[in-house]
Amino acid sequence: MAAVLLTAGCSHSLSPSEADRKSSRPPDAESPGASRPQARGPAPSVTPRGSVPQTLVGEWNRDGTAGRFAKMRFRPEGSVALTLVGGRVIAGTAVVEGTSMTLHVAGGPISYKRWSIEKFELDDYAFENLILDGVRYVRDVSGS
Repeated sequence: MAAVLLTAGCSHSLSPSEADRKSSRPPDAESPGASRPQARGPAPSVTPRGSVPQTLVGEWNRDGTAGRFAKMRFRPEGSVALTLVGGRVIAGTAVVEGTSMTLHVAGGPISYKRWSIEKFELDDYAFENLILDGVRYVRDVSGS
């Protein structure tokens, strides 16, 4: 017995063996011996717990010469918020180990081999420079 396959107004005759192949389905997940698809993809990323010294806590502004961020804000629990020059904010955690620092943010970690803070005064104002691999960010610490 031949089966008839209707496709967009056209009919095609199939032999009995072709009809059997067309109507056969892959085994259901409930069928014995059926393999279940495994969900694959990137492993969930684990953001490390932040850790920053008290001297870093606060807001640092780009000094006007260089720097990829307009502002950097460090919080006592180790979170960091990076404000890009266009205003977009990227949040994550900061991990400081000795003189190195890693900012764990969306897009991948940002690592600095060396960070330091230098204090300076200008007129009656006191400032601090945060230096990250030679790039400076500044904050006013004069209290006014």
